Amino acid sequence: MTRLATLLLACVLTLGLARAGEETGDAVSVSVTRSGDNLALTAEFRVPVNVRQAWDVLTDFEHMPAFVPGLRESHVLSQAGNRLTVEQKGESTVGLLPVEYESVRVVELKPYQSIRSRTIKGSLGNVEGVTRLTAEGRHLTLVQYSASVLADSSLAALVPSSYVKDGLKTQFQALRQEMLRRARLQLGKTAIVPGGG
Repeated sequence: MTRLATLLLACVLTLGLARAGEETGDAVSVSVTRSGDNLALTAEFRVPVNVRQAWDVLTDFEHMPAFVPGLRESHVLSQAGNRLTVEQKGESTVGLLPVEYESVRVVELKPYQSIRSRTIKGSLGNVEGVTRLTAEGRHLTLVQYSASVLADSSLAALVPSSYVKDGLKTQFQALRQEMLRRARLQLGKTAIVPGGG
């Protein structure tokens, strides 16, 4: 295959991936329900990438500050098999006020299926959540997140539900965009054959 043909194929495949993103929508559906000191959070989206590509973004804790808005630091403190301890620090805004947050979570991985996390320390309250990944085709993945937050005296108790919802939506939109970005990069690498005539 000539270089021109290879380049044209890469363009067509990239356009197809972009169109698939448009067809499934850029929307992330999010809900936040408050009951006393408790918050129930859900987020869901479909993304035209395979499960492995989605998983790689969701578990890339060390690089998350590069693509999740407001997240300044993210480190894996320890790992034993599929169990990790992750520390994250960041900043959000509530109205015009900047609000700093931090958390240390125990994360349990069931590769390519689910990510469970539980806060053991931090300013956001006691958060327990799970993210599930479901393949809906060779290149379409459903990502579903649900969490419960016991806010009591934490920062989450002071923040209006609308801000929590906006923050959650922004976070998951950023994760989705990173999945698409990486899929496009991988597609470009596999479509261009070095030294092809």
